[in-house]
Amino acid sequence: MTTVVVERYGRRVDVIDRAQEDLARGDSIAARDRLVSALVRNPASPGILELLAYTYLVLGDRAAAGAVWFLTDKSDDDPTASAAFAALQKQHRSPLTLARALPIHAPSDWYPARARNRLERLEAAIAANGQHWMPPRDVVYFDEDGLNSDDFYLSDGDSEDDGFDGAGSGSSYRSVRQRAIAATIVIAIAATSASVVLALVFG
Repeated sequence: MTTVVVERYGRRVDVIDRAQEDLARGDSIAARDRLVSALVRNPASPGILELLAYTYLVLGDRAAAGAVWFLTDKSDDDPTASAAFAALQKQHRSPLTLARALPIHAPSDWYPARARNRLERLEAAIAANGQHWMPPRDVVYFDEDGLNSDDFYLSDGDSEDDGFDGAGSGSSYRSVRQRAIAATIVIAIAATSASVVLALVFG
């Protein structure tokens, strides 16, 4: 299981432990927000996904729990998960809208086999409706320097401040450069084919 830690008051604290503490004291909203935030940087963490799904159940949002469990190794016939999957399908009648409800922040091959099988079946159902969808992080574009979609994640040491001080600050320069490349790609797509969809995710 992936261990997810954050710095708090000078010490490292496990995000999952903190979310469990939130739940223990009845603050399900804080647990949800903490886990959703951690999921962006640790998108395929089994521990985060599992606890987030249960947190949604505590909050009474069975469909959201199903969307999270969709990306895990949960069996389709698991009693708790299957009810959540049914709620997800009931809330999102169209395969395409269901796909857009999934909290995908990583390439599909980062997820376990059962999740990948569900994603493949979902793609097939969307295609059967004459539509097109691909897990957003599976769309990869390379520039002349070999930069791919994974480079759009900020690393743990990167700043989210886009300001460039002109001194060649590593994290600031990288963030600005990534966004500039993203803008160029989007413009190029708009100019060539409106049918191509690019989802760029910034950490």
